[in-house]
Amino acid sequence: MLRNYLEIFALPGALKFSLAGLLARLPIAVLGLGILLFIQGTTGSYAIAGVVTATFMVVQAITNPLIARLVDNFGQARVMAPVVVVHILSLTSLLVTVYADWWTALVFVFAGLSGGTVGSLGSLVRARWNAAVRTPRQLDTAFSWEAVADEILFVSGPVLVTTLATAVLPPAGILASMTATIIGSLLFYTQKATEPPIMRAVEGDKGKVLTNLGIFVVVVAQVLLGINFGAIDVIAVAFAEEQGHKALAGVLLSTFAAGSLAAGVVYGGVTWKSQAHHRFAVMMGGLAAATWLLLLATDMIRFGVIMFFIGLTIAPSLISASSVVKNLAPPRRLTEALAWISTSLGFGVAIGSALAGIIIEAAGARTAVLVPSVSSTLAALVVALFIRSMDPSRRSHDARANRTVVDTEG
Repeated sequence: MLRNYLEIFALPGALKFSLAGLLARLPIAVLGLGILLFIQGTTGSYAIAGVVTATFMVVQAITNPLIARLVDNFGQARVMAPVVVVHILSLTSLLVTVYADWWTALVFVFAGLSGGTVGSLGSLVRARWNAAVRTPRQLDTAFSWEAVADEILFVSGPVLVTTLATAVLPPAGILASMTATIIGSLLFYTQKATEPPIMRAVEGDKGKVLTNLGIFVVVVAQVLLGINFGAIDVIAVAFAEEQGHKALAGVLLSTFAAGSLAAGVVYGGVTWKSQAHHRFAVMMGGLAAATWLLLLATDMIRFGVIMFFIGLTIAPSLISASSVVKNLAPPRRLTEALAWISTSLGFGVAIGSALAGIIIEAAGARTAVLVPSVSSTLAALVVALFIRSMDPSRRSHDARANRTVVDTEG
């Protein structure tokens, strides 16, 4: 299993850009939760905190593919350098606005600006891997490593942020995110040798992203999966508080990430014979079944154990989703296509955090568990119903048929 990982890290510049990308994308693990804890800690309301966090997530989701399209057209460093500057200034303004007790609407403005300038660092790293690898198996392993890297952040980040935000400094998550973004961006975007070349459009190249049914199905499934994530984040904090252990909420979230990390390591070490879209369907079904177990959680230990088992399905689901999208996307739109995964997750997280926050205040954390359970079940059903649309051989067949029609008409 280790051989697969050693093989990809031996590729020129791979380890260097992957580690820099790991640091630069720390915000995916801490910023949303950091904003939630900061606003809840200063206002005392989960509903307000959920709506502000949802604003951040929605704007992030809308802008991610737009930024990614610019990256495909003009290059990673050229686009992202000014975006990072605006992001840091927006977060700084958010902190100042809250502490200075300025006009409340400015909180939402700066939360939106912060979300709109995050970018999809994960898709940029994966695009570099796509340019660096030499075989499909290496790409599967690389995507698996990146999912594992994400989970390393999700294991360590929530514990650190929750502990610091609740016991020491409310904006700890935001400050940690800003620091990682500044240092990580300097390390990542200065690595020009591994930056993917800009692929110019050629005559007859009309490949689209969302008009591809298979990619659209993945996007819909990821929105529903994001609802699961967003709801679970808020539910974990509220459940821990109801149990009298709010400072341990990060531990609950880390068990979730630990399960995903373990599954991701194993997934990347396996040479799969099944197709990516079949693996995607199986993992989404497993996630749906596991999420319903949260209804059985009555204490912190049971909640944490169930979160670990749910996590076992997360990394494989995200890895297989990335593989499906990569197989279906036009090469010159790859960064944009991969960005739609994080974008759709962001939309879902925004919806899930807002829904869970409202239900928690009305009926408690255990009732809010229905949000992730229902959303993950719907995601599994969507994938199962449209599984054929995600078959890359079907796309190739359709492309050949279209060319035949054009040739005949010509």
